Amino acid sequence: MTYSIHARVAASLAVIDDYLASLRATAPFYHDILGHAYRGLEQSALGGKHLRARLVHISAGDVSGDRLHAATVFGACVDMMHGAFLIHDDIIDRDDTRRSVPTVHAAVRDEYGDGHTGNSVAITTGDLGLTATIGILLDSAVDDSLVRAALAILNAAVERTIIGEILDIAHSIDDDRTLDHVRLSNHLKTSDYSFSAPLKLGALAAGRDSGLMGAIGRELGRAYQAADDIAGAVGRSSDTGKTALGDVIHGRATLMTLRMGSYAADDPRVVADIVADVVEEGCGHLAEARTLIGEARLSPDIEDGMASIVSTIEKTLIAHV
Repeated sequence: MTYSIHARVAASLAVIDDYLASLRATAPFYHDILGHAYRGLEQSALGGKHLRARLVHISAGDVSGDRLHAATVFGACVDMMHGAFLIHDDIIDRDDTRRSVPTVHAAVRDEYGDGHTGNSVAITTGDLGLTATIGILLDSAVDDSLVRAALAILNAAVERTIIGEILDIAHSIDDDRTLDHVRLSNHLKTSDYSFSAPLKLGALAAGRDSGLMGAIGRELGRAYQAADDIAGAVGRSSDTGKTALGDVIHGRATLMTLRMGSYAADDPRVVADIVADVVEEGCGHLAEARTLIGEARLSPDIEDGMASIVSTIEKTLIAHV
């Protein structure tokens, strides 16, 4: 590989940083709560592992000039969108920490002594992040035809993610939810925006057919969510950066908790068997992803990058076995 994915991701993050700086600079009035919003966006979008921006650049491959600029902007868009979704997700999941620091709603709640104020600021901060996603794209020098195509991919991803989150909430209060119900909401809320959309945007930037990437992203996303469900049920705060056993404590419907029922959390042997089942399910999706990657006839650098993503997810999946 003659280019650095790390350097390209850093360039995408610089686009986000510049855009958020412009938001601060053009604010019509400053208030401490607005400061919380800006800091929340920065922490959510600029922190973390930047998997989604990385996927854009892996999928784009060895590009330069306008194509590289498009990939850089698209990488910024997906990480900004991810940051916005995290802020909303933390409210839904009642998580007070993210990456071992207070979430937006928790920080505001604790400072002002009111949960409603905290939730209100976090909701509007996440909304601001979603508009920033579009703003980054519209303010760029990317060709208008690519902007329109990218907007279609991003908008579809946002719609599916929101529907998936709504179904996820429904499954948490529905007595007759099933594993297939959870699999559907997992797919909608994770696979598209975290995997399929970034891979499609990378192909779009490179001038390739982006359709081939959708199915690959679907399988990667399902495996990734399986790993996340395991971590949410048995992971440690030091590893996840979130509340330990959060999915169990809050009664969330996941691939783990639906198998655990109301009794298994206290039986290590039963939990180990359930983890093994979810790992097997996730590894099945990774096997399908490997097949699809091989059938896509990608260039060696893109194929190697995709293989590294598969390997990373696989390590996360088996971490608790």
